[in-house]
Amino acid sequence: MTQPNKELLAKAICHRCGGLKAGPLVPCKACAFVPSAQERQVAWLFSEHHLGAEELAYAARRVREGDRPDPSSALKELAREAMGAQPVSDAALAPLGARSMLLLTAGNLLLTPLTGVALWFGMRQDRPTAARQALLVTAPIALGMSVLWFAAVVASRMGP
Repeated sequence: MTQPNKELLAKAICHRCGGLKAGPLVPCKACAFVPSAQERQVAWLFSEHHLGAEELAYAARRVREGDRPDPSSALKELAREAMGAQPVSDAALAPLGARSMLLLTAGNLLLTPLTGVALWFGMRQDRPTAARQALLVTAPIALGMSVLWFAAVVASRMGP
């Protein structure tokens, strides 16, 4: 009796190494790659949800031979919709403008770095790009102010 081809029984393949996986979003046992962010869409495309068993086996061989998948935007959009993800709007990807960055920096320096933390917290769901920018501006200022505060406390305890 012949053994069935394991590639034909796979639920998904790793689009990085061509290894067999139990599902598209699980870590690859062969190379330990875990799909995240945009890679999740590509991983879904390399699963039984999108390809038949023989197509998966063919894709696995091609990836193992060195072909790197580069699906079109349309295929990635198909995967995103099939996975039930919400569309990403242009506003969500829009960065803070130069004026907003200047006001944020001034607010952090003149008031408190909590200004930037509050901005990050408020924008992290709807505008992740701008929220990340706010955090990147705020973190070094907060660190610098903390060092200055600590130095002032230590100096005050040393006495005159």
